[in-house]
Amino acid sequence: MGPVELEFDVTAALPAAITGGQRITISAWAFLPDDPATLGPLPVAMTLLSGGSYDKRYHHAVIPGHPGYSAAEHLCALGNVVLLADHLGVGGSSRLPDQKQATRHIVALAMHAAVSQFHERLAAGTLHPALPPLARFLRVGGGHSMGAMMTVIQQAAHRSHDAILFVGYTTQGVHFFHGQTRVRAADFIPQGNVPDYSRNAREDQRYNFHWHDVPAAVIAADDAMAVETPSCIGLASIRTGIIAEEAARIDVPVFFGNGERDVSPDPRAEPAAFAACDDFTLFLLPGSAHCQTFAGTPHLFWNRIHLWARALAETRAGT
Repeated sequence: MGPVELEFDVTAALPAAITGGQRITISAWAFLPDDPATLGPLPVAMTLLSGGSYDKRYHHAVIPGHPGYSAAEHLCALGNVVLLADHLGVGGSSRLPDQKQATRHIVALAMHAAVSQFHERLAAGTLHPALPPLARFLRVGGGHSMGAMMTVIQQAAHRSHDAILFVGYTTQGVHFFHGQTRVRAADFIPQGNVPDYSRNAREDQRYNFHWHDVPAAVIAADDAMAVETPSCIGLASIRTGIIAEEAARIDVPVFFGNGERDVSPDPRAEPAAFAACDDFTLFLLPGSAHCQTFAGTPHLFWNRIHLWARALAETRAGT
């Protein structure tokens, strides 16, 4: 079932000087299993965040004539409760009166407030009439690309989740291909004043975003979904070492996933950055570039995530 439209009021969680007297909300979609029995003894509640130039539609891409590009629907059908939420200032979520104040720490604080309300409503049984109260559940949070950066920052500061998904990102500084040459994204950060929002030239990122077998119609649909990215968090996401301190404090299980051609210069070196984590899973999706959702076999990626989360839930169900 879904998407169920939700709105979380996070005004009270943010400094009054930042909200400027305005009501600030986080826009989200929930996806609920049709049969609550599929949730299992310890249900899994997943929150998924998007990367730069995307909103929550990245994890629920509906493309006429090309089914099967919704991570949310796929994971929900496997028996998970899934929440897709827009970052502060992105998609349906509020923009601050001064968007330059939407630093990565403020954006993480707003999302923590929204996710906390999501978890509270799950426990109380007030999220949707079709879903009974969940006395216990595994809280999994994750994101793709910039969303992965924000997940780590949020987790380190607020401990929102019991486990995290770190997808399409890296602790080593984002690297991409310029032609056939891998370069460090931080070397291309503009100097001086930048506008509050920016747009990526998607046509320049074909090789980075998509494997060669992605249908032209799917790429066109992906391009049509592009949104503006708040510069504060967008540029932060390509700064080398931007989450070094936060990653080192993560002490919950981590699922690290990249495509075969993605932003990590050395995927097998990623676990070292998570010094406090003693349960780290690494998975590289074959035949995929940065946007795993639009790869030829995204279901392999989503199935792997589901099995990882369900294994954690089954381990904890008996505790």
